[in-house]
Amino acid sequence: MNYKIIWSVLGQLLFLEAVLLLATCGVAYVYHEDALLSFGLPTFLSILGGMLLKFIGRGFENRMGRREGFLIVSSTWVLFSVVGMLPFLLSGAETRVSCAFFEAMSGFTTTGATVLNNIDSLPHCINFWRTLSHWVGGVGIVFFTIAMLPNMGVGEQKLFSAEATGLNIGKLHPRIRTTAHWIGGLYLFLTVICAVSLFLVGMSPFDAICHAFSTMGTGGFSTHQSSIAFFDSIQIEYVLIFFMFLASINFTLLYLAIIKRRWKDVWKDGELRCFLLILGSVTVIGTLVLHFVDHRPWETAVRLSTFHTIAIQSTTGFTTEDFMLWHPSTWMFVAFITMVGACAGSTSGGIKCIRVLTIWKTIVNEFRLILHPHAVFPLRINSQPIPQAVARNVFVFVSCYFGLTLVCSMILMAMGLSMMDSVSCCITSLSNVGPGYGYRIGPLDSWNVLPDAALWINSFLMLAGRLEIFSLLLPFIPDFWRDN
Repeated sequence: MNYKIIWSVLGQLLFLEAVLLLATCGVAYVYHEDALLSFGLPTFLSILGGMLLKFIGRGFENRMGRREGFLIVSSTWVLFSVVGMLPFLLSGAETRVSCAFFEAMSGFTTTGATVLNNIDSLPHCINFWRTLSHWVGGVGIVFFTIAMLPNMGVGEQKLFSAEATGLNIGKLHPRIRTTAHWIGGLYLFLTVICAVSLFLVGMSPFDAICHAFSTMGTGGFSTHQSSIAFFDSIQIEYVLIFFMFLASINFTLLYLAIIKRRWKDVWKDGELRCFLLILGSVTVIGTLVLHFVDHRPWETAVRLSTFHTIAIQSTTGFTTEDFMLWHPSTWMFVAFITMVGACAGSTSGGIKCIRVLTIWKTIVNEFRLILHPHAVFPLRINSQPIPQAVARNVFVFVSCYFGLTLVCSMILMAMGLSMMDSVSCCITSLSNVGPGYGYRIGPLDSWNVLPDAALWINSFLMLAGRLEIFSLLLPFIPDFWRDN
């Protein structure tokens, strides 16, 4: 294990967090808020820690293997959350360490679950920090660093692969840095357009920027306790629906559609079609239930169903009302799209539609093989054959997903939570969605009511979900540390 290169890269990444904290200090200055302690001290500690790690890792051998990449990525997200929780503690926004860490982890992993009960009265700088963490975590901390900062000089491909395990981002250029620049530029462009659009339909400049960060990062943190319901604006809801939809799509496809105008290639993508099928089906079902069972007008039923379906499936988690008050027949579909999520290569979480599509095609092929045992039916997606190793990886991932959900749900139930709350918390954390669908933790409820141990468990699940499970669990395997 090349430990020196690990220390050096972690130090360089800490400098990035210092830059983000300094940007938040700028917001505090604009709004005449005292952030010297709450953000000045974490900034100083980030710079000091970065310099110390760079010093320890000086003279490193410019060699990075897969193990170093995985260890750097998992350590980075924990380190960023540890430093990121300090503003909450130092500002008095939160007094429990478990809550502050949970809030920071929820921000960087773009989960959007919150432990705060007084969001409307928080300083602007705290709310900006919460949503900024969404925006950076949306594309990935390491990916953001590669795209926005000067050349890291070491193992960019290894780091990118470790942070994006299972993602089908696609390479727009042989050099990963050029790909990162294109996708990062498109991400920034869409965020600006989203912020401008929200401002034009009635949000204040500050709210528009913060909600654009949360929307394109598919995070869900809002500057108000009641989320999007605070604005009571149909226009704002429709703007958010559009940009949440864009944030759900593979950024490679967005690049082909917006930059290259290759619409036919985009439409042929199997995962996109799978996503649209699930999104459309659940939206129609929700609309029919809201109109015929809850007796909502057609426009209201369509808008509410569309908004909450795309908010949950994109794993953004914005809400305009408590959907747990809808007819119970909708709850099953809420749980389903919470687990599935949107497209790989987007900023969303969940199992991802590409895995759902792979599993479906594998099942269909298996039935065909039962009927024709001597035939050969290659597994194909987008006319490309899928190797057995990829299909095996998908089934292992899904097994780990449900295995973690089962084990952690049982632990939460042992702590006194109901089965519905336990399963809901685990699934929404592991899928990085945010709103729960339980009795104590519903769409508009704070997670502050959970005991410390439950918050630590859900923080672990949020990180596992964001790193696609494998990157986080690999260091716990003994073989990971053996030099063979």
